[in-house]
Amino acid sequence: MIYNTEIFEVSDINEFKRALERLRGAMSEAGGTELRIYRCVDNPTKVLAAMYWPDAASCRAFARDYEAEVEYTLRPALTSHQPEDLWEEI
Repeated sequence: MIYNTEIFEVSDINEFKRALERLRGAMSEAGGTELRIYRCVDNPTKVLAAMYWPDAASCRAFARDYEAEVEYTLRPALTSHQPEDLWEEI
């Protein structure tokens, strides 16, 4: 199981959360099993999104195959985005 984390800076936390929720179905179809969203306590415009994937290939395939949809859905509320990190339990 792969744990994928991404950090975003957003202009509107509620709009961004709704946008991520709209992508939940596509993530599930691609193999993603969970989506959790966290807001930074000290900076409420900073968001951590965490997703579980069966393997790194599934996660990367989603990013590649749904790139345009993700960009279109998240862009209105997004001000910056750090590259994803993929984590594997050891």
